Amino acid sequence: MFKPTGISKKIKVAGGLLSLVLVLAIILSVLINDRSKKDSLIINIAGKQRMLTQKISKEIFYDVYQISTDFRVVDTAMSTFENTLFDLENGNSAKGIHPPQNIKITEKLKKVQTMWVPFKTKIIDLENQLNKMRPNLDVFTVKVNKILRLSDEVVKKMVKNKLDRHYIDLSGRQRMLSQRMSLFLKKYLRTSNNEDYTFYLNAKNLYNETILNFLNDKKIKSTPQVYASVQQTYKNWKNFKDYATMLINYQNTIDSDLKYIYKNNVEILNSMDEAVWLLTDYSEQKNMHFIYMQFLLLSIGLIIILYTFSLSKEIINHINDFVDKAKMLAASDITQVNLDNFMLKETHEDELREASNHINSFVTKVNNIMKHSQDAIEKTEQAVSELEFLSDDASNAFSELDLDEVEKKGFDKKISATEDMAIESTESLLQVTQMLKKLKSNLNSITEITKK
Repeated sequence: MFKPTGISKKIKVAGGLLSLVLVLAIILSVLINDRSKKDSLIINIAGKQRMLTQKISKEIFYDVYQISTDFRVVDTAMSTFENTLFDLENGNSAKGIHPPQNIKITEKLKKVQTMWVPFKTKIIDLENQLNKMRPNLDVFTVKVNKILRLSDEVVKKMVKNKLDRHYIDLSGRQRMLSQRMSLFLKKYLRTSNNEDYTFYLNAKNLYNETILNFLNDKKIKSTPQVYASVQQTYKNWKNFKDYATMLINYQNTIDSDLKYIYKNNVEILNSMDEAVWLLTDYSEQKNMHFIYMQFLLLSIGLIIILYTFSLSKEIINHINDFVDKAKMLAASDITQVNLDNFMLKETHEDELREASNHINSFVTKVNNIMKHSQDAIEKTEQAVSELEFLSDDASNAFSELDLDEVEKKGFDKKISATEDMAIESTESLLQVTQMLKKLKSNLNSITEITKK
């Protein structure tokens, strides 16, 4: 691991690493929160798609069986489902929806889209069939009433022309059959009940058989009024049959569409449900990755804390070593100390080694000054001794000379002046000596302060 050599560098490195981990942890937390919100939004939207598939199917079934042509609720639900499915597939930044980031989710949404297109087509086709059939139901009612009226006229004319009771009974049954056909056909168009359709077919076949028998019956043909009424009834009957067949075809198409919607609604629901679970699972996996990253950052942070503790302990040990050497230096004779013993190792911090070098340099300078001061004192004392010796020799030499009083006085003055100079020089040297001693005393005081 990288290991800086300076105290400031170690502090900067430790602080920088901890700050980096802290910033990364904050960024990761913000990112997790943002992603969680977006993923929750997407999962919620995808979950609503499941509800929409059920709503579309429920509303279309309701419209079919409640004889309604108001498809606004169905159309709104289909539009919402389609637009949302497009957003889930392609993303929508305005809504905060990002495109799928997992191939499985993409494929599942494409599958839903593939199923949705024919599903939507069937619903639109069913709406069209209902729009065609519902207005015709009113027309069908008019046609039923007309068949009933014409059948009733046949009965009346048969009674008026005094036909056999047998014909009147059959003709009267036609009136009942027209109502029966209307009843069961309308029930069938509303419920698609096969039993109702069977009743309708039986009534229709019986009515058709009877009207054909009337047309071919010789006795009826021999009665012009009755026969004309039968012909008119038959003509409207054919129109009625065609109209009823058209309605039944509409209903068959509607039933077919309903069966398709019923079956594929479940498949779309299941596929959409799988897409939601894939989105949920992907979001959970992504959150787990974020959590793992948080644990990783926490582990790195703990390692950095331990590393920082190690650096701090090392710095403290080196500072204690530095203080111990400073104390040893303060307790030693500054003039006799060996500075090599007080040098710090290369493993010590740069600042401590620099401080140690400055102290050693200072001690060296102090030693040099004290050494020069001692030399000056010794030389001063030696000069004073030599001046005193010269003065005594000069006095002895002058006393042996045979000089008159004037010359002797002159030499005495010169000797006195020389002695004065020697005394004055001695005093100056003594002052210098005192100053050097004072300097030494000050240096010793500095040494005592260092001990403290």
